[in-house]
This record gives sequence, C-alpha cells and structure tokens, in this order.
Amino acid sequence: MDMNKLTSFSTLIFSFFISSFIISGFFISGTLQAAVFMQTKNAYRDITNIYIERNKARIELPRHNGYIVMDLDNNSMKAVIHTYKLILDMSEFLRPNHQTTPTKYVDTYTKTMGLGPMVIGYETEEYALYANDNYCGSLYVSVNAMRDMGVTKFARAIIQMEANMQQKLYALTGTTSDAIMTPCEVSERKASLKLRQIGFPLKSINQNKKLQSIVTQVNKKAQLPANAFTIPQNYAVTTPTKMVKDALLKMMHAK
Repeated sequence: MDMNKLTSFSTLIFSFFISSFIISGFFISGTLQAAVFMQTKNAYRDITNIYIERNKARIELPRHNGYIVMDLDNNSMKAVIHTYKLILDMSEFLRPNHQTTPTKYVDTYTKTMGLGPMVIGYETEEYALYANDNYCGSLYVSVNAMRDMGVTKFARAIIQMEANMQQKLYALTGTTSDAIMTPCEVSERKASLKLRQIGFPLKSINQNKKLQSIVTQVNKKAQLPANAFTIPQNYAVTTPTKMVKDALLKMMHAK
C-alpha cells in the first residue's frame, strides 16, 4: 500500500485552505459591520478572493470552481465544489482535539531581516525562513496591517485546525503531512502559523527569491456576493475522514 500517495491526497484537502491563509492569516473582530474583501495572487497568477463578515469567511476557489465557507460561531467549514456537485465538510478540523502526534524532526527557525517592501500601502518586516540551516524563503509581515484589520480569533483557529488535521491524518494513516513534506515546506508551514501571532503576512517568496504569494487588494467596506455563505442543499456531502477510509478500502481491494 502506497501510504505516501494516500497521505499526499488527504493533505491536499486541507493544504489548499491553509495555503490560502499563509499570507492572509486573519480574522476581523466582531465590532466591524461591513464585509472585508481581500484578494491574493500566487506565483501561477491564480487569484483567490476572500470575504469576511464578523465570524464568517468565504474563500473563493476559481481554479476548483467552488468556494469554502467557514463559520467560527458554529465550528463549521465546508468546501463547495460545483464541478462534482460535492460538499466537502471539513468541520472536524475545527473541533478540539487533545491528542498528540509524532512529527519528523526538522531544525526550523526564522531570522528578522529588517524592513521589507511596501505592500498595499503597509510597511512590512522580512522574516527569513530556514530549515536545517538552509534558506527557504521569506515572509513579509505587517504589524500595522494586523492592527488596522482588527485581527483577533482567526489566527488561533487556523493554528488549532492545522493541529487537528495532523492528528486526524495520523489516526487514519499512521503518518502526518510532515512525513511527505520537504524540510523547507515544514519550515514554511511552522513559520506561517507562528508569525500570525506577530503581524499580518502580506507577501511570501521562495528560496530562489521568487514570488510565492502576495495580497493585492483589501477593501474594508466591501459588498458580499449574493448568497455568500449559502451551502447548496442538493449536493452530495463527504468528509476528509470518509474520503481517506474509502481510499484505504479501494487500495486494499486492489491488492
């Protein structure tokens, strides 16, 4: 049984969600009334639109013809994939889980490099990422953007979700995403989670100093799309746990 392929497939379910927030690890405080719109772009020029209203977020997935709806009040997170008329219910990643999981040791750390570039009008500070003493890239973080956006609980929710995902993956497959990640990928994942507590990551570059992702627009008085947080009622529903179990059964029967 090729557990690496299975683990990689399972991790993909969650990794897109996490990567969408590598440079947008935020949540808007409940005192704001207007919706907040944010647009990010990656190295492949893929654009992700994110809308936030109080404790709800809509993350649009143009490449996947769908969107993710997250509701912290109800501990709910669901991906709507129109192409397959499918709802992937990832709410299990929001539920408290106190189990621990073994991880592959990678010596990761960050270095503060001083002022970075201005991004959408905000000063940034560069944090260089290292794994086993090798440079892996940089995150450009803005303290002022963090304050301006009224960032609060979402950063903590992201950290908890990532831990829950690792625990769930280990329980199902006996391994975690660290097992199939490169050292630099592990460093980026850990640093992006840690730096959310310091400031608002607006840009990231890789070890070759090529752009990975950047926030290109922010509008704090945006209009929500129609039915922004609506989940279709006529789509099939599955969960990451069910997908992994089904894949395991198919692999066993294929022997």
